[in-house]
Amino acid sequence: MKESNIYGVANIVGDISSPNLTGIAYFKPFKDGTMVEIEINNLPGSKAYQLFPIHIHDGKDCQLSKEGTFLNVLGHYNPTFEEHPYHAGDMPVLFSNNGYAYLKFYTSRFKVFDVNDKLVIVHEPVANENTTNFGRKIGCGKITMYHI
Repeated sequence: MKESNIYGVANIVGDISSPNLTGIAYFKPFKDGTMVEIEINNLPGSKAYQLFPIHIHDGKDCQLSKEGTFLNVLGHYNPTFEEHPYHAGDMPVLFSNNGYAYLKFYTSRFKVFDVNDKLVIVHEPVANENTTNFGRKIGCGKITMYHI
């Protein structure tokens, strides 16, 4: 089966701190990498515009603990052991506009097949996009492959 016939989708849900957070991420083969498209609704926060880090993590599921936090998300997808922000799973920050964010970008850091069964994680907002302390994981979605 040709890679161009495959695409990934992650349906993103919020944790107990952000129960209304919903979103979807698409991963489509493009050139020598992947076109990523993400749309998120109901991001939390009291400011009209906030920055939300978003990454691909090595975890296998979005199971919640008794306390309502994501249990098994593991670390950033980083098969080449790079420093942040050069992990394969590091993505541009989401720019929230009154709780809504849309992001589309191209990356050659991974192919669609590479992220199958990995997780898309949305972190709580940060004051500086260059931070390495991402805080609470407020959104999670498992990437599942589909054949066209």
